[in-house]
Amino acid sequence: MIPFPTLGMGTAPIGNLYRVVSDEEARATLDSAWDAGIRYYDSAPHYGFGLAERRLGAMLAERDPAGEAMVSTKVGRLLVPTDAQGERHGFVDADPFEPVFDYGYDAVLRSFEGSRERLGRDRIDLLLAHDLGRLTHGDAHDDHLRAFLNGGYRAMRDLRDMGAIGAIGIGVNEVAVCDELLDHIELDMILLAGRYTLLDRSGEKLLARCAELGVQVIVGGPYNSGILARDLQGPLHFDYGAASAEIVAKAQRLSDVCAQHGAALPAAALQFSLRHPAVVSIIPGLVGVDQVADTMARLAMALPEPLWPALDAALIRKDPSMLQDDARLILLHPNDNVLICVRAIEAGDILPASGGTIPAREGIAIGHKVARTALRAGDKIIKYGAPIGSMTADAATGDWVHMHNMKSDYISSHTRTALEPEA
Repeated sequence: MIPFPTLGMGTAPIGNLYRVVSDEEARATLDSAWDAGIRYYDSAPHYGFGLAERRLGAMLAERDPAGEAMVSTKVGRLLVPTDAQGERHGFVDADPFEPVFDYGYDAVLRSFEGSRERLGRDRIDLLLAHDLGRLTHGDAHDDHLRAFLNGGYRAMRDLRDMGAIGAIGIGVNEVAVCDELLDHIELDMILLAGRYTLLDRSGEKLLARCAELGVQVIVGGPYNSGILARDLQGPLHFDYGAASAEIVAKAQRLSDVCAQHGAALPAAALQFSLRHPAVVSIIPGLVGVDQVADTMARLAMALPEPLWPALDAALIRKDPSMLQDDARLILLHPNDNVLICVRAIEAGDILPASGGTIPAREGIAIGHKVARTALRAGDKIIKYGAPIGSMTADAATGDWVHMHNMKSDYISSHTRTALEPEA
């Protein structure tokens, strides 16, 4: 397992995504991130057609001569010179190149060499195949996937074997292609953007599979293109477009629950993904010193444990596959062996469990786990479809599963020491 920092910086915004960012603002953002203790940076040739990588490389050349920072970049597009100007593919007045998809063996090697030159790094920590999938390529998906499986993937493995990169994976914003690739090849890591967030849980089953396979997950787009970043103020965007009324209503429910618990929606959005044991890092895209400061404050903010099941309940509402009859216990995933308490339980209360009912043996606080079935010492505790710890003592159906009879994996999995600024 590769020890990635809990927080990284996505560099698409400093590649002039949606607006022109001056060299001065881009450098101030990167310097602020470095000074705040951020030591992981994710980029791609696509981000400003080389601009983001160049800007990141210039900062690292001055601030990180020892190569302390971890860097990931991507392959799958070659940059071809162009005279076109203005906005192209969402990037404004970027470098004079046109991105052309190519997942073949030689193209991956050429793309990697170009990135290494722009970044000024002899070695890249993580190389990701970028934007594979039917959502991106439509009818051309099969051809691009075949080119990757028959060529590009082998090139990435060769680079890893020779030590030019530390790990290989994919960087995508759709779930189906992740499962499709995991059926055929081994991956070290998956960078999944926007599909495992406070608002969009469509990646839950994939993350459970990754946890089982030992594939580490980096979550990009924790704010879902911005709708979760500002307490629903200003123009609202979701998944790179205008947010629908349904999405806004869901986000409002989440915001209301946060307010009831004295929490900020952006802080909950940033911290949510890290609660899953498969997730090793989150990489919000940052531009501006203020965004760096806000990110550090949000990640450090202490949030009450009962907030999380309440947020789950706000999304789940009356989904019969997840909500119990009396609305005191919710099932977050069909494979879970614990239920989550969303309304306080008193000793003697009758609880639905395993197709019947049982009396609660003790009072249970909101946010805590209840055994869905009998558990024995050593059994894995499954939440969100993935293991989060193990039992240290037996528990009967309906018993409180808490620190008195379980050992959590969160503490060992999600250290944040990498974020502490140097003295």
